[in-house]
Amino acid sequence: TVIRAFLSFTGTPSGVETITITPVNAASIYDVAGNAMAASQTTGAKTLNDKVIPTITSVSLAANNSTIAVTFSESVYNTNGGSGALEASNFAFSISSGGAATLSSTTPTSMISISGNVYTLGISLSGTPNGTETLAVNPVDNGIYDGAGNEASTSQFNIYNTVTLNDKAGPTISSVSLASNNSSIAVTFSEAVYNTNGGSGVLEASDFSFSIIGGTATLASATPSSISPNGNVY
Repeated sequence: TVIRAFLSFTGTPSGVETITITPVNAASIYDVAGNAMAASQTTGAKTLNDKVIPTITSVSLAANNSTIAVTFSESVYNTNGGSGALEASNFAFSISSGGAATLSSTTPTSMISISGNVYTLGISLSGTPNGTETLAVNPVDNGIYDGAGNEASTSQFNIYNTVTLNDKAGPTISSVSLASNNSSIAVTFSEAVYNTNGGSGVLEASDFSFSIIGGTATLASATPSSISPNGNVY
């Protein structure tokens, strides 16, 4: 008296869908005596099991690169039984690209705070970020589950779980080139520079200062007499 009906889906059930089974009509299912099952017979709405894995939906990096807030698509736990608060050891960091900063540890230094589905983690860096490093955060294996026991992927790498570190490296003078008649000096910077901290304003002669040591010549002025910019060269 038990019949197993196999189901075919497009997409992955998230645990909110319901399915109902009924006879096609009043002349489709009979017992051995020839009595038809009423068309109104129904199994009632049956909820599908949640098979969607939890994912990281966004990350937010602190301005000083010290912490990152990680938001999940649903409530998550560190056991597959729907219990256990996440810990720092349930996450792993990685850094890609050829920037100046590296990770002192791939494990977050601490779990700073938990607020709903948002987990704020401490970051330990070695070196000063120059803004070209990409930080990714992922669950560790057997580390993070949703309430239905679905394990989060350990290899999520997209716009939702990655962020570029904030540039904290000051610009530097990378080279200078003196004219043969000592009338000018070309100063090359390591990156684009401005005379305000808002990323605007062309450098002026008054933004530089000269000094001279030894010999017989002295400076008529410590401020350059004029300036001519060309890219990162002044």
